[in-house]
Amino acid sequence: MVMFMIKGELYKLLRSKSIKVLFILLLVLNSFQIIYVNYQNIYGDINTGKRKILKIIEGPISQQKYDWLVNYHNTMLEQVNNGNYNTKNKSKNTFSGYVFGDEQISNNLLEDYEYTINYHSSIKNKITILDENIKKTQNSKWKKENIMLKKRLKNRNLSYYYDYTLINNFMNQDFQYLLSLIFCIILVIKLFIYEKQKQTDLYFYISRKQIKKIFISKILMILLFTFLSSLLLLIESYLIYYFLGMKNGLFQPLYALSHFMYEPYNISIFFYIVCNYFFRLVGCLSFSYLFLFLCHFLNKEYKGFFIAILIIYISIQLYNNNLLSIISFSSLNDSIYNQRIFMSSLLFSFIILNLNFFKKHVFLPFIIETHGVARLQHHVFY
Repeated sequence: MVMFMIKGELYKLLRSKSIKVLFILLLVLNSFQIIYVNYQNIYGDINTGKRKILKIIEGPISQQKYDWLVNYHNTMLEQVNNGNYNTKNKSKNTFSGYVFGDEQISNNLLEDYEYTINYHSSIKNKITILDENIKKTQNSKWKKENIMLKKRLKNRNLSYYYDYTLINNFMNQDFQYLLSLIFCIILVIKLFIYEKQKQTDLYFYISRKQIKKIFISKILMILLFTFLSSLLLLIESYLIYYFLGMKNGLFQPLYALSHFMYEPYNISIFFYIVCNYFFRLVGCLSFSYLFLFLCHFLNKEYKGFFIAILIIYISIQLYNNNLLSIISFSSLNDSIYNQRIFMSSLLFSFIILNLNFFKKHVFLPFIIETHGVARLQHHVFY
């Protein structure tokens, strides 16, 4: 019976033109946003020159590559300082066509390359500081944390250099997460408010046991479609970034990114992205079930849209001000230890453990309001 109801809910959603049109629109918006954000990183003479230099220095790091980059940057810098360059006509002896452009490119790449080639020595210095902290501190908790961090930083090294500009953008796609939230809103409205308004489930409401099965089938549809929509948006984003040039570096250590220099976990960038996806999924599901609770007080679709947009707007404002919000689940930010992960997991666990509450106080009132108390009592309590 449950499988029959699940198939019924799945059939209704797959037949829904509004769901199909919405998801296609979200995919289009996601692609346009990615291209818009990365436009300055992929087009123009400067980026053409950057890609040419990267072909020379990317891959296994070596003193030879580093020396070449230093010498080239010094040459370009000297010409800029002497005013020995032309801004009107392209120079044949440059990668971008302009001396000033090559100076900027080589300067930025040199900073990144120095981070990679000097990483091991930077870690040694950090371990020295940790050793001093361990010796001096009287706080046992702080001492244990320093010992743990020292163990995880020990023997770290970077052997490859890649440009991580596109990877950084790929990892921080809050807009993609926002699109997933919008899709969740439509799902909840379609599965609950719309059917409450149109009374499409009348023939199902026969017994309390069947009400529970209907509720479970709708919850499973939210779970399934949230998972699939988030996954498809992630795959689309990856494919677009891949064709934009994000072909190398995903399997490098997370600490290859400078803002994760002292990240305690020795994981790859790819694994971080996978973790980030699942925590976004938790955020979407948490939002969906909270919105489901609010749907108890709504009987029109437009009211659901209004409340959901209001919640998202407030969440974005909280996120922009570095406060905990639904939107902040979209990124692990500076550390895997982030408190937001704990909060999102706790919230989701609370909702799962209280599904019975939702069934009694949210879904059951839907049926009572839609089909009448007397008729419901005739069927439900036997």
